[in-house]
Amino acid sequence: MPSVRSLVRSALLGSAFALCTFAANGHAESYTVLHDFAGPPSDGSYSYNNISFGADGAIYGAANLGGAANAGVIFELAPDGTYKVLHSFDGGTGGSDPNAGVTVDPTNGDLYGTTTFGGIGACRNGCGVFYKLAADGTYSVLHSFDSSDGRYPAGQLVRDKLGNIYGVATSGGPDLGGVAFEYSTKGAFTVLHAFSDSDGFSPQGSLLLDRAGNLYGVTNSGGADEYGTVFKLTPKGKLTTLYSFTGGNDGGYPTGGLDRDKAGNLYGATNLAGNGSTPFGTVFKLASDGTLTTLYAFTGGADGGYPAGNVLQVRGKLYGTTTAGGTNDDGIVYEIDPATGNETVLHRFADTDGANPQAGLSKMHGRLYGTASGGGDSELGVVFSLKKK
Repeated sequence: MPSVRSLVRSALLGSAFALCTFAANGHAESYTVLHDFAGPPSDGSYSYNNISFGADGAIYGAANLGGAANAGVIFELAPDGTYKVLHSFDGGTGGSDPNAGVTVDPTNGDLYGTTTFGGIGACRNGCGVFYKLAADGTYSVLHSFDSSDGRYPAGQLVRDKLGNIYGVATSGGPDLGGVAFEYSTKGAFTVLHAFSDSDGFSPQGSLLLDRAGNLYGVTNSGGADEYGTVFKLTPKGKLTTLYSFTGGNDGGYPTGGLDRDKAGNLYGATNLAGNGSTPFGTVFKLASDGTLTTLYAFTGGADGGYPAGNVLQVRGKLYGTTTAGGTNDDGIVYEIDPATGNETVLHRFADTDGANPQAGLSKMHGRLYGTASGGGDSELGVVFSLKKK
């Protein structure tokens, strides 16, 4: 069984191979570092997480480490650019290492999320918690994972229109393969599905919710060939494996969340293929009939390598980040045209402006937002935005 950290943060190696071409000279119209993390005790460090937005345009997120106990923080960037730490995790029963962004309740501004460690569960360093940070600053642990109902949650939570919240834990459950869970508006925590290797092992990233209440996601391993799966989960907990990766040209070990177009096609990324044919990861399309198409295979060079975050679909184009490749192996922000398979590199990180992003992108008012886990003024990561040409 994979180690705890390998379930949450993969560092996978291989040799170069590409299926499609990329535009080598793509540049962002404007790239801006919005915040340089400064580390403990007054700031966060090493954010592996997506950005969320408040109704007023404020930016919210979490850094995995830093803060008073060096156990991570929740932060806000106001529309005027003012940065504020809203909460420092205590590293104990209150949680540690928020390896997920925050989810905003649009009705009142409350924030929800998970931490990978901490809590009262009987795991080394705790099994993780599900928390709420109220708009007035009150912090509450709503659920402490205890291994039997999941451990080591990761990935941003998703909220339906009624206010029910859904997420995944990367391990634990009856078969130790991780779980998908629901936290209802009535305060009830329910395991919707426990993974058992044959139907996937270690669900990763955020779940995608459709209008009918179905959830879509990926597992990092398991499935028919042990290279991970794409799954659909009904509101009543019935799981269907939509695709099992083979580790060949289709890629393997997906880690981030999915996006979906109006036709029902799903888009995502794999981190690696096991047989060396696409060793630096892929971006894929999964049609509603179950046909998977590899849209792009990274070479690990100037075009990037090892995508780890979600794929974002905006007006027919796909956007995301890679943890490596680009300038000095610091990672990139990419755009892929699914119609042609061509990649445009929108930004290559250069350490001083961030390095090695582990999360995907979010969009607001025509700009893309994200975090880089390293680089910046203190080498502790940054929050950034960019607008493509």
